Amino acid sequence: MLFAGGGSGGHIYPNAAVVERLARSRIAPVYVVSRRPIDATVCAALPAADWLPTSAEPLALRPDRLYRWYRAHQAAVAECLDAIDRTQARAVVSTGGFVGGPAVEAAAQRELPACLVNLDAVPGKANRWSARKVEAIFTAYDDTGLPRARHVGVPLRQASQASLKPAAARHRLGLQPDRPTLLVTAGSQGASTINSAMVELVSRTVAKRALQGWDLVHLTGSAPGELERVAAAYRPLGINAYVEPFLPDMGLAWSAATLAICRAGAGTVAEAWASHTPAIFLPYPHHRDQHQRHNAEPLVRVGGALLADDHVDPVATVGGLLGRIAELLSNQARRDAMQACLKRTRPPDGAAAVAEWVLAVAGRGPTPRSA
Repeated sequence: MLFAGGGSGGHIYPNAAVVERLARSRIAPVYVVSRRPIDATVCAALPAADWLPTSAEPLALRPDRLYRWYRAHQAAVAECLDAIDRTQARAVVSTGGFVGGPAVEAAAQRELPACLVNLDAVPGKANRWSARKVEAIFTAYDDTGLPRARHVGVPLRQASQASLKPAAARHRLGLQPDRPTLLVTAGSQGASTINSAMVELVSRTVAKRALQGWDLVHLTGSAPGELERVAAAYRPLGINAYVEPFLPDMGLAWSAATLAICRAGAGTVAEAWASHTPAIFLPYPHHRDQHQRHNAEPLVRVGGALLADDHVDPVATVGGLLGRIAELLSNQARRDAMQACLKRTRPPDGAAAVAEWVLAVAGRGPTPRSA
């Protein structure tokens, strides 16, 4: 069985969540991913993971890059066809994006059933194309505009869900068990602009005062130099901070968190909602469709989160963020109300629904091939 999705942990982890639900079956999963280093890092941390790095690249419409994309796409389709034949795969699950497209195309060529798990509130080009070729479509959000779609929520791994008492999680991270904890994360790839905004934020007197009595968990991403500069900003302030590039066990971070500042990728939004963690979302600013903003809006509507703008320039970002973060850091009643809103409205976990589809199609037997 091929589980296609890569380029970030946000596309791989939902497949891993489905695989978890299939642990008692005889289905042998193969993760189809990209050749980005983050994919190897994520897959290496998954239990007993067999993964295939493919040649797939994001679609580029500029004439000087379009032919390169086409060649990469064709190569990735061939790699997926080989994997289907080699493993005798019975179906393909795609979590979308540029890695999922070639896998769906390969499934169509082999006349295998395939499903699309659309993770974002606004489907991208690759997902809209794949939706025409798959048997089933699962979505994390209502009203995506995809035909035949079934709303099931984002598939979440056990390791990404809060399962410990806050004090126990904080102790494991080397923090004070009885202190509230601010989590700062931008997902598996990190975000230098959020790192810069936090460095700027803690230079402000208002923020320094508000953070008194708080500990931090800050996941910087693996870009060179990010870990060192963020840790250096916290050190002189006497803030007890767990600063690392990446944490595979995100459930530990969410268990420890009292409040979060984060990007609004579908996985991060779903994890915040599932753990009932009030959040300030800073959507990635360069997406034309602003799908991260749309991802976060349901939490804002129910009263469990706030939206702020990442202006890229840290001074401008902090200008719009400072008052809100200071108020939430100092107002437990507000945080408790936000947490209660998230508890009342938590959506379902989509992993079980996708796993049921996998088991159903795996039991059908081979699809007759055309002559």
